[in-house]
Parts: sequence; C-alpha cells; structure tokens
Amino acid sequence: MKSKVGIVIFMIALLSMSPSLVAVHTTYIENNDSPRVPLDQSITRADSYDLLIIVPDDWKDDIESFKQHKEDHGIRTLLVGLNDIYYGTYFAPEGRDDAEKIKYFIKNALDEWTITYVLVVGGRKPGTTERWFMPVRYTGIELSGSPYLSDLYFADIYDSEKSFQSWDSNNDNIFGSRKDEIDLYPDVYIGRWACRSIIDLRSVMKKTMGYENTPTHSKKVVLVGGDGFEDDEEYMEGEMITEQTINCLPGYDAVRVYASQTDVTPQNIRDALGQGASFMHFNGHCWVIYWSIYKPNQFETPEKGLGIWDLPLFSNTELPIVVLGGCRTAQFNVAVFNRPEQLEEPPLFAKYYPAYVDLGWEFARKINGGGVATIGYTIPPMCGIGETGDLDDDGIDEPDCVETGNGLLEPTIFYAYEGEGKTTLGECLGFTVSKYIQDDLKGTGSWRLWHILTIYGFVLLGDPSLKIGGYS
Repeated sequence: MKSKVGIVIFMIALLSMSPSLVAVHTTYIENNDSPRVPLDQSITRADSYDLLIIVPDDWKDDIESFKQHKEDHGIRTLLVGLNDIYYGTYFAPEGRDDAEKIKYFIKNALDEWTITYVLVVGGRKPGTTERWFMPVRYTGIELSGSPYLSDLYFADIYDSEKSFQSWDSNNDNIFGSRKDEIDLYPDVYIGRWACRSIIDLRSVMKKTMGYENTPTHSKKVVLVGGDGFEDDEEYMEGEMITEQTINCLPGYDAVRVYASQTDVTPQNIRDALGQGASFMHFNGHCWVIYWSIYKPNQFETPEKGLGIWDLPLFSNTELPIVVLGGCRTAQFNVAVFNRPEQLEEPPLFAKYYPAYVDLGWEFARKINGGGVATIGYTIPPMCGIGETGDLDDDGIDEPDCVETGNGLLEPTIFYAYEGEGKTTLGECLGFTVSKYIQDDLKGTGSWRLWHILTIYGFVLLGDPSLKIGGYS
C-alpha cells in the first residue's frame, strides 16, 4: 500500500510546492481606532440562537435583510461585527491574535447561547499585500511547502473532555502543527462567504435567499470526472468517485460528463447543467482557478475542463450545491500575482490569467447562475491510486480511490443528506468530517498527517444553515 499511496503524495507535493504566500501561523486584520463599545445588556445568558453571523462592521447594515430572512424561517440569528468582538460588546475579548479572538467569541456564544451555525463573512482584501476583511487561520502542517487555510479551526471548540481546543497545545504560537494535540471534531457548523467586496456580499445574499424562498429541487445531479492518475489497474478515479455520489442519491437522475464518454469541456458541462440541478460533483485536478481531468491513459494533455473565465457564460436558474474535488479548489486567499499555480506547471492560460478568486468561490459568488454554495479544498487532498486492500476496513475490498481521502469525503456529503436525513449544508459537512475522523482516520499510519491536512482544508464557501432544497 505504501508504495502506491506514496506516489500520490509525491505527485501532490510536486504540484503544490511554492514559497509561502504569507507569514505562517497568524494573520491579523487592520483594527480601526473605534472606542470600546459598552457591554450590550439587551442580550442575556438566557437567550438562545441558532445562527451566529460574524461580519466586518462596514457591512452590518447590508446584511440585516439576510438576518431578517433567516428569522422569518425560524432560524434565530445574531449578527455580530468584528468590533463587537475586539472591544467586548458581549464578552471580554480573549486571544493572542484576531483569529483566536474570534474563536474565543464562538466558544462563548456556544456556551451562553447554544449556537449551532457560524457564518463568517469576508475574504481577502484587494491588493498585493495580504490583508483580510475577516481573519483566517493558517495551519502549522506544511507537508508540501506552503501553509494552508483552515476554517475547521473556528469550529473545533472543545475536545471530548470539554477542554478548549486552542490548536496550540504546546503554546509555541504555531497553530495546528504536528506537535499539537487536536480533537478535530467540529462543535459548530462553520461556513464562509469569502466576499472581497460589497458586490460579492449582495450577490451571495440574493442567491441564498432566493434559493431558500423558491424551492426547486429537481433531483438532478451533474457528475464530472475522468482519469486522475496512472495506475496498473487503469482505474478512472474521477469517474469512480463521482459514481459513489449517485449511489448515495437513490431516485436522482445523473447527467454525466465523463472523459471516458465525451470531451470534458465548458460547453458540455454547461449543457449538462442546463437550467440547473440540485447538485454538481466534480472530481479531478485543479490549479486553484482551473479544474480539469484526463481521458483514459492520456496524461500528456488535460481536457479543457472549466476555469473561472468560463463561469460568466453560466446562466442556470436552479442553483446547485457544488462539491469541487481537486487540489486547492476553494483556496480563498488567491491573489493576482504570486499565486502558487503560477510556480508549478499548469496550462499557460491558467498560469497567466489575472485571477483574484478561486474557482470554488467564483461558483458561489457568480451573479445570475453558478451555484448557491461550494464545498472544496484549501489544500491538496489525500487520494489513493490503484488497489492495495481494504483501506477503510469496511469488509469490502474496493479501489483505493474510493476508500481513502477525497474519495471518501466527497460522496459522504451526499450520503449525509439522503442517507442520514441531514437537512442543512453545515450538518452535512459536519457529519462528513466527524465520520471521517471516527471511522477512517484510524490506522492511517505514516500518512496520518496527510489525512489530517485533508480534513483541515475541507471547507464550505456558503451559508452553513442553508436549507437544502429550500423551504417548502
């Protein structure tokens, strides 16, 4: 097993090597000089909320309509600005940096108000210097040369003994390193709107509210895949993984764009989507802004695939939930310059295209089409090649690609919805991550850190309280 899985790790590492984009481990945003806000006496410990929205102060007024939308559907919602956290409107601020202050606030909100969902609003600010509308956490595991974003950091509040999870158990100011003892299980359901402008915010608000207010669940799923890796068994990894998804969705119609059957092109993907679908699942390779796959055993040239430059032509009216499998598909720190994929060997049009958003966020933020939310990776995920035994210990010997890493995580999102009856997108992600930790992280041996890294970087760019299919 080690030789074949090792090939995957080596290939991922080659695809991912680049200088660090930022100073590792801690990220600050620019606090303004607003005076300390008096403690808000109108909210008491007896209050209870379902959804906590954390937003830059300048955007609070704009998001009020979304808060009211949630309240109208029975989701008790609290809207909190960053200055409310930094200056102690509700709780005395704690934490070494802005990200930790937010995590402590979420802990206090969980303790006092029993929150279930947390939506953090804000992505990277425009410009060549990395600054953020909403703080982020980079992890200390750097298995392939770069630090990686993890929103799971904000969701993993307690361990099984109810001790706070700082992700820095040895107090060396390096968060989520291999030396830290981390529980990993999410205690709240987290999602991010990685907005870089008020236009982004208004777009995702409109799409989310329209999705929930106008239920159009077509029971159609679009599957996109092909041949991922060269292996002795000649498996079509991308197709095999996405086929697991339709197995999790009995009664759904699958529209396939598979490299073994047709060309995987933007036009064919748009045609498959048509006016919409409930879900889309891609599994292949990604260079942050561009996703593709190979035809069977033709690894010299990838298919045309799909790039952020193709999405303006999408005009679907039903908005799918998109699961986007591949390296860095939701890496929301993208900049026009110094992008990691510019230092690798992607197709030239991906290398030099002046992008400042990743493919996953482009799906979610797109006006008049695209998706309502994206689940993807801020990291190169763990994946398997060939056949080396029953890696997931379920008593069924299947190809490695569906028994480990992304091949297990991605289809479980759909199983959580249809098989476990989870009704919100955050619940589906939380179930998937928890199940992977409980059932599949054990026995991973020398590859354990890669599995942990995969969990770190599995993120939701969307509203975690999103009611799948909308409110009837």
